[in-house]
Amino acid sequence: MRQEAFVPAGGQFGRPHGLLGWIAGRLMAFTNEAMNRVALELLDVQPTDYVLEIGFGPGRLVKRIARRAPEGLVVGVDLSDLMVRLATIRNEGLIRAGRVVLEQGAASALRFPDGQFTRVCAVNCFQFWSAPVDDLREVRRVMRYNGLLVLGLRMKRPTHGFMANVGFTKDEVEEVERLVREAGFRDVKVERRRLPRETATYIGARC
Repeated sequence: MRQEAFVPAGGQFGRPHGLLGWIAGRLMAFTNEAMNRVALELLDVQPTDYVLEIGFGPGRLVKRIARRAPEGLVVGVDLSDLMVRLATIRNEGLIRAGRVVLEQGAASALRFPDGQFTRVCAVNCFQFWSAPVDDLREVRRVMRYNGLLVLGLRMKRPTHGFMANVGFTKDEVEEVERLVREAGFRDVKVERRRLPRETATYIGARC
C-alpha cells in the first residue's frame, strides 16, 4: 500500500508563504483556471449541496461553487495560511453571509462531523497529500452516502519547457485510481480532458 505523497509538500506550490507564496498563488490562479472550470462541470453542484474544496488556493473555485449552491454551504481547507487570507478577501461577502467557510487545514485531519458533505473536490493538489490512502479515507468519512468526490490531476507534459516535468504520468494516475478504490470509494471513473495549455485527468468516485 503506497502511503507517501507523490511530491514533497513543503514547496511554494504545496504551502505558499511570504512574497514568493503570493507570486505562487497568482500563478496558480492562472494555471488552474481551465482545470477549475472542468471540475465545476463534473461536480454538478446543486442549490442545496454542501461542498468541501481541499486546497482552494486563491479561492476562485470556491466562489463559483457558492454561486451554484445558494441554499447550501461551501467549506474550504488549505495548508497555507497565506492562501486562506487571500481567498477570504476574494470571498468576503459570501463569508459574511454564512455561505462560505475557509480555514487552514489538511485532508489528513478534517474537523468536520461524519457525513456532512455531498460534494468534495481537490484540483491540482492531491500530489501534496501526505498519506494518500489515509487522507482519502478521512475525506470519505465526512461525505454523505452517494456523495461525489472529484480529483483533478494535471498530467506531465511530454515536451521540454517551463513546468514540463510537473504533473502525473499515466502510471501514476492508475495508482491514484487504485488508491481511491482502496480507500473505499465506488463507481470510480477516470476522464481525461485536453485543456488549452495542458491535459488533465479527473477521477470521480462515489462515497
